[in-house]
Amino acid sequence: MRPKLTARPRFSRRSLPFVIGTMCIAACSQTAGPAAVGAPSGTTSVETAVTPSTSLPEEAKPATTTTRPPRTTTTSTIPAPTDVYVEPTIEGVNLDACRLRDQSGDLDYPYRLSTGFPVVTTNFGPEGTFKIALVPIDFNDVPGTPTPVERLQHHMDMTSDWYSMVSDGRVTIEWQPYDGWIRINDDLEKYALDRSRSDDDRIARLGFAAADPLIDFTDVKGVAFFLPEGQTLMAEGVQGFRHSEFGGSGGYTTGEGTIYNYMLGGSYWERPDKELWSYWAHEMGHMFPLPDLYDNRTQWWNGVQLEIPGGPFSQFDMMASQDGPSRTLSTWLRFLMGWLDDSQVLCLDPAGDITGDLSLVHTDSDEPGLKSVMIPLDEQRLIVVEARRPNTTFDCPTSTKPAPGWRVRNGVLVFTADMTIGHGNAFQQLIAPEGRGLNDVPDCGVPRQFDAILAPGDSVTVEGITISVRHNGNYDHISIARSS
Repeated sequence: MRPKLTARPRFSRRSLPFVIGTMCIAACSQTAGPAAVGAPSGTTSVETAVTPSTSLPEEAKPATTTTRPPRTTTTSTIPAPTDVYVEPTIEGVNLDACRLRDQSGDLDYPYRLSTGFPVVTTNFGPEGTFKIALVPIDFNDVPGTPTPVERLQHHMDMTSDWYSMVSDGRVTIEWQPYDGWIRINDDLEKYALDRSRSDDDRIARLGFAAADPLIDFTDVKGVAFFLPEGQTLMAEGVQGFRHSEFGGSGGYTTGEGTIYNYMLGGSYWERPDKELWSYWAHEMGHMFPLPDLYDNRTQWWNGVQLEIPGGPFSQFDMMASQDGPSRTLSTWLRFLMGWLDDSQVLCLDPAGDITGDLSLVHTDSDEPGLKSVMIPLDEQRLIVVEARRPNTTFDCPTSTKPAPGWRVRNGVLVFTADMTIGHGNAFQQLIAPEGRGLNDVPDCGVPRQFDAILAPGDSVTVEGITISVRHNGNYDHISIARSS
C-alpha cells in the first residue's frame, strides 16, 4: 500500500468573530434560448410597480465588516455614508411556519433528495467532516501521465472552501488523495459515454475493485475517480449515490466498509472555461442531499427547448448549473440544510402585517444580518427573497465583470419554492419584472442567463405581496407591502 496524502487543513468560518455565514451537463451544453422571454411559464404572475422612494429609515446602525479568508472573497462596494444595515421594521414569526413539509412524489424513496422538510440525513448529514477519496484510474488504451494529485490540488481546495462558505463552516470536506495511477486491466473504449449518466456504474465498480487492495477506505464517504487528461471516451461524466441505482444495489463494499457515493468527471471539464471542482461540488451536493434545480422533464435530450435554458431557476445556483455564472447556493437550500442561523432568516406571516422595510446581507457575505426573507403563501409554497453579488472566487470569472450585453448579478433575487415538486423538476422558480429576457454570459461556455435580478427601482408582485428594491450598495434595502 502506498502512503496516503492529505490535503491542506481547511479553515473554519465559524471561528471568525461574527457568525459567518447537475444542472445536468447536457443541459448546460444546449443552445441559447430566445432573445427575450417573460416570466417563467407556470410561475406566479408579476407586476411592475411605481418606482419606490429611495430614502432610508432614520434609525440605522453603522455597517459592520469582517475579514474574510482569502479563498472566499466576494466583491463589495465601498460603503457610502447612507449605506448602513437597517434592522427590519417588520416583525417575523417562528421559523417553523416557514419549514414547509416536502410533499413531492419523491417521498416514496427512502434516500430521496429533499426539497422540503424533513431533510433525509442517512447519507451525508448537515454538519461534520466528510472524507472523500481521490482515486486516479487509467486503462490499457488510456494510460496516465505523471503527478495527477499535484494537478488536482486546486480543485480539492476549491471544493472544500466552497462547502465551508455555503455551510457557514458547519461542513468540512477532507480529501484522501492516492498519489499515482491505479491501472484497470481493460480498455476505456468499452465503457465510453457521450453524456452525463447516473445509471451506469461499470467503470466505478472496476475502479473500486482495483483500488481496494491499495487504499485504506476507513471512514471514506465518497470517491472522486479521475481519468487521464486528454481522453475523449468519457465525454461528460458518470456518478452514483445512495439514492441512485448504485446505492440501491448496495454500493461497493471495500475491506473497510461500504461506500455509496462516487463521481467521475469527463473531458468536458478540461475545456478552458470549465473547472472540475464545480462538478465535484455539484455532485457532492446530492450526497447531502441537495436536489437539482433544473427541469429534467423538458430538456434538449427529450426534444424540448425551454424558454429559459435549464428551467425556471436559470443558472443562479450550483444545483441549477454547476458551471454557470452564479456558483452559489440559494438561501432556501441553505435553510433546508440548517446552514443559516435563525437570526439570518425572517419568516413572515402573510395573514399579518407584513408592510415594512429591511436590509439584506448578500448570500456569500460573512457579515451578520438577514440573508433571507420567507413568506409562506400556503402549506405548499412560499416566497423567498435574497441578495446576490458576484463572487470573484467561485463564479465563472468573466461573469463577475461588466461586459456588453451582460448585467452583473448585483441586486435582489425573488423566487417561489413549491413543496409538491421534487428533485430535478424545477421546484424553485424565479420571479422577475415583466419583459425581462436573457443575458449573454461572456466566455463561460454556458447558455444565456435569465435577467431576474432586481435593481433599485424594480419590484415584483406575487399574489398580492409586493417586494420593492429601494437602494443597494454593500446591502440591499427592500420594502414589502400588501398590494391594494
